[in-house]
Amino acid sequence: MITGRFGHNRDVVKLRDGWDRRVWQLVATLSGMLAATAVRRAAVTTWRSTKHEDPPENPVARDVGWRDALAWAVAIGVGAGVARVVAQRGAAAAWERATGDPPPIVS
Repeated sequence: MITGRFGHNRDVVKLRDGWDRRVWQLVATLSGMLAATAVRRAAVTTWRSTKHEDPPENPVARDVGWRDALAWAVAIGVGAGVARVVAQRGAAAAWERATGDPPPIVS
């Protein structure tokens, strides 16, 4: 009887771990998406204030110069990468404060 209960408890722990992983994956994804949105808005605002024109909608288009295309790509790429790391580390810290455990590893 005790073995049956132990097995059941182990299964409950496995279910909880699976649930935690899904919730963490959702939290990490949403924090990354929000960070990317904020970076894009900041990049557009900065571009408009410095260049006095809208950023290129399609940097690959022939009417966009190399300098503008590369500047926009670097600004968005680097900004999004840094924002993603900052957002997910912040989410991990919040997860740890809320649950008392580090976030589950999601591969």
